[in-house]
Amino acid sequence: MYDDLKAQIEEKQARWFAFLDKLTIKAKELYEPAFEELANIRKADGDPNKSTYNKALSGVCGQFGVIAKKAHDTLESEIIDFYYDARSEAISQPLSSILYEFKNTCYERFYELEESLLNMERALRDDAKADLEEEYAKIIDAFNGTRDKLLCSQCGHLLPIDRIFCISVHIACPACGAQNTFEPSPKTRNLQFIAKELAEKRCKHLLDAYGDEKQNERDLYHKAHNIKLNSIHASNDDKIKAAREIEAINLERERSIQNAPQLYAKYLRAVCDEMNNILPDFKEHHETAYHEQIKQIVKVEIK
Repeated sequence: MYDDLKAQIEEKQARWFAFLDKLTIKAKELYEPAFEELANIRKADGDPNKSTYNKALSGVCGQFGVIAKKAHDTLESEIIDFYYDARSEAISQPLSSILYEFKNTCYERFYELEESLLNMERALRDDAKADLEEEYAKIIDAFNGTRDKLLCSQCGHLLPIDRIFCISVHIACPACGAQNTFEPSPKTRNLQFIAKELAEKRCKHLLDAYGDEKQNERDLYHKAHNIKLNSIHASNDDKIKAAREIEAINLERERSIQNAPQLYAKYLRAVCDEMNNILPDFKEHHETAYHEQIKQIVKVEIK
């Protein structure tokens, strides 16, 4: 029975790895041509909201989601169900630790695929943001090129335009007091549609720091978990040593858990500040959105 169950575990793991390898290949075959195709669609899309491009991007990302779901469903049906069925047989055998390690190894490979899919999606979205600084510079240049040419419709006096406007505004003439309606150009109006993504791009290094901290916490968990697994059949002295190592790792992991939301809050604050700089007239709206996001972080931490 020992040899039979051990063979089943090995076969299940091998088939699971092969299945994930096929899904990984499928994801890469989807990702690589999509990168260039989406860039072409984005450049050809004249809509300020980039509706055609965003629809195409959502479609590609949706296919990544389908791959992730297929992997998760197979993990549940082929790995986890097998694990619980085999656990009753293995509980009285040395195979119990092998079975437990099998489950965790299969989970780790699933998380690797999931992370790979997220990285592909992130790369596609980041590629779109690569054009934002250039687009922003063009908007500013266009604005600067017209701000000294805006004259009062009544007396012809130069109108004071002290900041960029992306919506229609009324400006009083300093000479005669007449109200003039300022209509921003279509290019300038587009600023309100790219502001958030531009701010996020500028603050990406802070979001990456948050992601690194989250990954560090996961790595520490797996490190402690592996030490625990390896000490199951160890001597008492080695078990004591392992327990001390795990305790130290858990303390470091707890610091990482506490630090992660602080890093994310720092990222949100920086994004808000950037948006205030890009669109100062919408500062109140930006601040309200920021405080709502901070509240959500607090709720998650309390839970």
